[in-house]
Amino acid sequence: MSKFTSAQKMSHGWHLLRNRKTTWQMIGDALHGRYKMSMLTVIIAIVAIAYIIFPFDFIPDYIPVIGWIDDVVVFYLLLWRLVWETHRYIRVKAMERKN
Repeated sequence: MSKFTSAQKMSHGWHLLRNRKTTWQMIGDALHGRYKMSMLTVIIAIVAIAYIIFPFDFIPDYIPVIGWIDDVVVFYLLLWRLVWETHRYIRVKAMERKN
């Protein structure tokens, strides 16, 4: 069962926008070795960005609208995973402050 309600599922992009400082801090901490992102998040981010940037798609982009559907799905998966990782980052930082 998902931890997110249907309203929260619809607002992953808004969540990242509202928490952009935390998301950027998480990325910075991960790059500097102060936070270890899950391997699945790293893999999804690399594959998603490469898939969106490179012209190799399951549905070619030159087909109007239909060609962008796979890119939108991949981008949504990336947003969903970044929201999940941001929640995890916030929990880890809260636990560090407790100790």
